[in-house]
Amino acid sequence: MGVRARWAVGLALPVALVAGLASCGSPEPAADSPTAVVAPAADCLSARVLADLGLVAAGGAAETGTPHADAPEPGRVPDGFQAASVVVCSPGGTLHDSSGTWVALTASWREGDLAPLVAALRRPSAPRGGTCSTAAVLPPALWLVDALGQAIRPVWPTDRCGSPQPAVSAALDALEETDSEQYPVRLISPAGTPTASP
Repeated sequence: MGVRARWAVGLALPVALVAGLASCGSPEPAADSPTAVVAPAADCLSARVLADLGLVAAGGAAETGTPHADAPEPGRVPDGFQAASVVVCSPGGTLHDSSGTWVALTASWREGDLAPLVAALRRPSAPRGGTCSTAAVLPPALWLVDALGQAIRPVWPTDRCGSPQPAVSAALDALEETDSEQYPVRLISPAGTPTASP
């Protein structure tokens, strides 16, 4: 079985903009996060990942009929974890098939020099405070994967307004995308549903 099939991963990079001025709350340094738990494999179709990305309600699951083990909560990158690749999970718009129209998730597999990415993920989040003039963004879901296919969900450090720190995005952009795929998550318009007349 190929590595991609073994991982059964979906990419979810939801960018949810919060309208208006965001008022920042109390300090939340990433250093306070627990160490990430190592999972047997990366899986962006896990209910927890889908809920984090806003693709399903909390406690919900993909409607694909295939069960997925729940993912651990994101945490700090363990000192001994040797990342060999990364999977980025993001909302993927819509997908059409014989069943109808689905909310979709996109998985992107990336490889290259992961040292800058891991270093960026290990940075602490900035203490929150002040008035934020920019919209807050929801970061994508990430999995760091080792050479054996085991994976962790790292915390994405945030700035003082709660938006993801750009150093992680820059490190991700420097990696080579080796594959990507869309996955159906939630059926929003079954096939044969009549469309409203103008």
